[in-house]
Amino acid sequence: MLFIQDICLTWGKKERSSDYAKKRAEFPMAYSLDKFPDTFHGDVIVHHLNFCQRGAMFQTLCVSDAYRFQFYPSVQKLNLTNLSIQSDTESYEVTFFYDERRSGRPTRQGHNKDYNNVDSLLYRHDILNETVFSLRRGQYGRVIWNERRVCDTGEWYYQLHVTNLLHYLGKKPEREIFLTGRPDFEYKQMAALH
Repeated sequence: MLFIQDICLTWGKKERSSDYAKKRAEFPMAYSLDKFPDTFHGDVIVHHLNFCQRGAMFQTLCVSDAYRFQFYPSVQKLNLTNLSIQSDTESYEVTFFYDERRSGRPTRQGHNKDYNNVDSLLYRHDILNETVFSLRRGQYGRVIWNERRVCDTGEWYYQLHVTNLLHYLGKKPEREIFLTGRPDFEYKQMAALH
């Protein structure tokens, strides 16, 4: 089973100062599993958490209980921005790629492992597409990336994304599962957001 905690922190132009950036450096990279359902099904569980920085405070954005935990029968059914996951009998291979249709700025360019693969949607695309780690049973990985976006009014806003992934062995995860240990792997794709 693959257990994913998908965290997003959003802030605006007002919070770009160094004082607020220092506060963002203290933002937690993992959270406990509040309101975890008693029953669940599927091979993948995704726990969504959304926050907004208002000055020096982090506010939880209301996420409906129906969306907070999502269940998928397999990793092939997942639809995570900038992440692709493939499984075999022993591990989950995690790939970070710049999703041109769903990602903000800046464009991530670099090694594209599928550049010459005619069967890939990323064939001949000059974007970043690389395997970041492979999780064996019991291993925990973290992917961190940021982006700049524009809202309907034309004003820029900024986001930090943290995705914690655990190749889980048990049946029902403990409440503090992402807080009790450090990740075995960590991948960062942090850009200067102007």
